Amino acid sequence: MKITITGRHVEITQSLKDYAENKTAKFEKYFHQLIDATMIMAVQKLDHMVELLINGDGVQFYAVEKSGDMYSSIDLIVDKMEKQIVKYKEKHSGHKVVPLSRVMAEEPATRQMKELLLNQVSNKPKDEVEAYLEMKLDNLDCILFKKGVKELKGADFMNRNYAVIYRNGGSVKMIEVPFEMIRSNSFNPADFVEWELVVHNDAPSNPRIDLKKTGAPARVENLSMSDALERMVKSGGEFLPFFNSETNFLNVIRKRGRDFEVMVPAF
Repeated sequence: MKITITGRHVEITQSLKDYAENKTAKFEKYFHQLIDATMIMAVQKLDHMVELLINGDGVQFYAVEKSGDMYSSIDLIVDKMEKQIVKYKEKHSGHKVVPLSRVMAEEPATRQMKELLLNQVSNKPKDEVEAYLEMKLDNLDCILFKKGVKELKGADFMNRNYAVIYRNGGSVKMIEVPFEMIRSNSFNPADFVEWELVVHNDAPSNPRIDLKKTGAPARVENLSMSDALERMVKSGGEFLPFFNSETNFLNVIRKRGRDFEVMVPAF
């Protein structure tokens, strides 16, 4: 999480900067995608004012507070911003918001607490062959990647053009979001496209991999992060591709040792 602290006609001491950064860092647990925060401090007569702007999950949050000293203003704005974010997320997800770091802590006491790790995948576009070879090299069963589409020039959709490749028994499948859905910003996972990767040669020097449309519905559900995590815990599976209902992005949860990792896009 990138945090920027600036002052308007006021000196930002190191202790004040550290205090503001530590307080602001708590918001990272509420977001799945890359976020940044900008805090601006100013003094007007007797008022110590703080503005806070946060970008996360494709949404921008803003708040302003003032008090008799800067530390109190920071406390006030952090509390105000947290209420704003929680209220927004509960309204748009339809359920109580649980910070990511607390999801596993609320599992039954008989289950060992696990951690959900965030993996923001590279935003460098690659084709399905490159993605498959990377998955094979890293000895993974699934990979989330940004899919480059060279034939569509001038189309402002690349930040949403992510796909998932995963192993399904003895075959390799790819889930892709149709361009028309990306362009209209209207998504129905039941109509996502599923491909089979026919691997003739997976040598990095001379790979030969063909794509074959399966004609079957893509195996991906529309789930919140907490629902997807609960599904993983109950199923005992190794990974789960899903369409994040809170962010409208393809995500993948997978086991990572004794914990879990969620793959999300990075911008």
